Amino acid sequence: MASVRVAILGAGNLGTALGIVLTGGTPGIRAGRNRHVVVWTIEGDVAEEIRTRRQNRKYLPDVELPRGLQVTMDLKEALSGADVVIFALPSKVVKEVARQVAAIYGASAPVPKPALVSASKGLEPETDRRMSQVIAAELPAALGIPVMAISGPSIAHELSRGVVTAVTLAYSDPRPARAVRRQIQTPILRFDISRDIAGVELGGVLKNAYTLLFGLCDGLGLGLNTKAALLTRALPEMTRLGVALGGRRATFLSLPGLGDLIGTGLSHHSRNRRMGEELIRRASHEEALASIPGVVEGVGSLALARALAAKRKMKLPILEGLAAILDRKADPLATITKLAG
Repeated sequence: MASVRVAILGAGNLGTALGIVLTGGTPGIRAGRNRHVVVWTIEGDVAEEIRTRRQNRKYLPDVELPRGLQVTMDLKEALSGADVVIFALPSKVVKEVARQVAAIYGASAPVPKPALVSASKGLEPETDRRMSQVIAAELPAALGIPVMAISGPSIAHELSRGVVTAVTLAYSDPRPARAVRRQIQTPILRFDISRDIAGVELGGVLKNAYTLLFGLCDGLGLGLNTKAALLTRALPEMTRLGVALGGRRATFLSLPGLGDLIGTGLSHHSRNRRMGEELIRRASHEEALASIPGVVEGVGSLALARALAAKRKMKLPILEGLAAILDRKADPLATITKLAG
């Protein structure tokens, strides 16, 4: 098998975890001999620590990075010869980085063509475009470079420690998606293939809002009975909105919807779950947000989901209940009790 070159754009917790897995550095898995993996970052301290100490304590503490995982701050170097390029960036910077990628590829068309894969979760505020669409819009159409998306329950701390993880890789044509799966699938990281790229990406966005429910339960001292009841209410509501936005119902009942909602909602590593918990402890949602390191997408996702629902004149009681709690206009326990029933 020919060597596969993978560039991961972003050295946050997910980007670093993907680098570990794709290099073959997870416990019990032999290092991959046919895959060259490089992580790109603009953070000098992160790059230096990865290079010299084989750690990334800022985003993924207490995890040793494999020697085969390379790091660079030069985007052109990262892209050079890459067969697969994975965007593992906060959604707010995806457009700018995509523009830089497009300039590099436009100056010298890569041969063979790489596949770009978005693992970034979010919608562009001005246009409501998904991240794969944002990336594709920046690329010269003449290059014909496919832009795919991956989403699903993939807690970085678990993935980096060798916990078997399944996600969905989506593209309108399953043939190139299967080719990418062959290049990056490992014994730890497994991929379903879907044509429903809209549903896959929307599941990753919308579940962040509904994840706040489970954190609120933790903050209130409620247990799995309540969480299970809320899950059975939240999933149909999330599915209704996702279908209205162009996704397929079946997608929200699989890994990118139900799977990700469970994984993110119940994980103690989830910042969105913790945000719900902190809403009970803090005087305001601004204080709760400030208490959590890293990007918390749930609050923004909640506002975005409500706006999208309002455009379609949809009544979504869980989203409205969450917003009322966030704005201190409703009692959390009374609201959760009502939503669970």
